[in-house]
Amino acid sequence: MPYNETLRLVVNSIEDVIRCSTLSSLLEVSGWPKPGNVHRTYDFEDTRFEHFLAAIAAIQPTFMRLAERIQEKSKTQQHNYSFVQLGYLFKVAVEEMIKWQKGGNVILGHILILAPLIATTVICLNAKIRKISKFREILKKVINDSTVEDTIDLYEAIRLCNPGGLGKIAKYDLTNEDALHEIQHDNVTLQQIFQFSQSYDLISREYSTGFQIILNEGLPYYLTVFNQTNDINIATVETFLYILAHHEDTLIIRKSGKKIAQMISKTAAKILEQGGIRTKKGKKVLREFDEKLHSRQHHEKLNPGTTADLTAGIIFCALIFGVKF
Repeated sequence: MPYNETLRLVVNSIEDVIRCSTLSSLLEVSGWPKPGNVHRTYDFEDTRFEHFLAAIAAIQPTFMRLAERIQEKSKTQQHNYSFVQLGYLFKVAVEEMIKWQKGGNVILGHILILAPLIATTVICLNAKIRKISKFREILKKVINDSTVEDTIDLYEAIRLCNPGGLGKIAKYDLTNEDALHEIQHDNVTLQQIFQFSQSYDLISREYSTGFQIILNEGLPYYLTVFNQTNDINIATVETFLYILAHHEDTLIIRKSGKKIAQMISKTAAKILEQGGIRTKKGKKVLREFDEKLHSRQHHEKLNPGTTADLTAGIIFCALIFGVKF
C-alpha cells in the first residue's frame, strides 16, 4: 500500500479545521528561504511580509462560516455538494483580504486552494470518514458539484484582486466584458472553467485532476521530509523546491516565459540534489538563488507564487492528517 494511503484524518471539530487552515498559510508564508517569494527577510516594494499575515488573519472568519454552513447543510444534503458555494467563499474571502491590508492581492491562491480542502474535511467529519482515499473522492465531488453561480463569483473575486500575469483563454476570458454573460448562457460550472485554463495554470490543473499534485506528490514528500528531520521549516522549504523542480511555475511562465520557468525549475532540482537546506552547500546555493530571483532586474517577475499556493495546500493536508511539531 502506498505510504500516503494509510493516512487518516486526526482533526475532530470545525475549530480544528480552521486552526489547520490558519497554520498552513502562516507556515507557508513563514517558510525560509523560499526563493523568489516575499518571506520573513524579504519584502517586495509594495507588498510586505506583514501584509500576508494580515490577510491570513482576515480570511479565517470567512473560512469558519464556510465550515459552519457545511456542517449544518451536509446533515441533510449528502448526495449533492452544490450547497458548499465555493465561489461565494472566494468572493467574500477576497473582499476581507483586500479590506484588512494594503499590499493588494497577496493570498488569492491560498483561498482557491484551501477552500475545497476545508469543505471536504468538514464533510468527512460529519460523515465520520477518516481515510484519505474517501477524502479524495469527496474532494472531487465538491468540485464536480459546483455551479455556474460559483463560476460567476470566482470571476468577480479575481476582478476584485486585479492580479497580474493573467493568461488568456479562447472563451470566457476574464478580461472580456461579455465573459460573465457567456458563462451564464453556457451554464459553465467551476469545474469546467478550471478545465479551460488548466493548460496554463497549476491551480486550475489541481481542480481538474482532484488535487493530484498536492495529495499524490506534495503530501507524501512533505511527510517524508518532516519524519526525517522533525523540522517544519525544512519540510516546507524543501517541499516548495520539490514541487517547483517537477512543475514549472505557471505564474512565472505567464510573466516571464517558459524558458525562464524551466531554468528556475532546474535550479530548484539542483538545490535538492545538493542536500536542500540540510547541507551547507545546498543552503548557500539556495540563498544565492533567492537573491537572484529578488534582484531589481527581475523584481516580482520571477516569483514562484503558484508553487507557494500549492505548498499551503500541502501543509494543510499534512496538518489534518496528523503532523505536529
